[in-house]
Amino acid sequence: MENKTGKYFKYAIGEIVLVVIGILIALSINNWNTHRIERSKEDSYLVNLKLDLNNQMQMIERNLSGEEFIYNSLTKVKSNFEKYKKFRAVKEDIVLSSSMNDRYTFTITSPSYTELLSTGNLDLITDKTFKTQMVKYYEDLELTSQVIQNNNNHKDNVVNPMVLSILEIIGGSEPESVYKGLTSTFDNYETPVEVMAIIKTNISKPENQLILLNMIRFRRMVAHTHIIRLKLAKVQTEKLLNLLQSYNK
Repeated sequence: MENKTGKYFKYAIGEIVLVVIGILIALSINNWNTHRIERSKEDSYLVNLKLDLNNQMQMIERNLSGEEFIYNSLTKVKSNFEKYKKFRAVKEDIVLSSSMNDRYTFTITSPSYTELLSTGNLDLITDKTFKTQMVKYYEDLELTSQVIQNNNNHKDNVVNPMVLSILEIIGGSEPESVYKGLTSTFDNYETPVEVMAIIKTNISKPENQLILLNMIRFRRMVAHTHIIRLKLAKVQTEKLLNLLQSYNK
């Protein structure tokens, strides 16, 4: 009887061990499958983040080129004012001053990062250094966007109306077209005599000279601020792309 009891006991223990081993194997397979799915999702996010960052770099470089053009144009107008002690009703100064009305909307390209946050999948990014830098990057980018947007709104509401009441606007919204316009695009354009007479009258007024001087100084300062923010964003984007490249190795 004791032998039978012992055999049954051993058999029961064996059954329990087999069940436990089966459960452990099933859990192991499930964990492995979960890990595989998560790493697949992570790889997909990394690919899309790289695309987003490259698109963001294009936006940064476009805006940077535009703001540098505005800054250089207004620096030239300012130099002309200091040289001639007044603003002149001539094509060069009018074309260069037109850059005061240019604006470059800064758009953040972050669909992948936004999805990571909204879905709670940020923890899928396993590289802590990259994740930390990415979060800080988009926070800084948001600040840059707000600074540029606020300055653009002020320019639209304050600078443009004042400048438009004094000068004829000659130029375009793209740096290349405006810059080339000084020597080519507007070579065949002549301001109508009646319009030029109004411009000369407007510019000759001391109060308008002061308005133009202040608007040029303000817009030049804004362009300089934007250039600093955009150069920083460019460096940060390059750094994040390099981290991403190391991440994938």
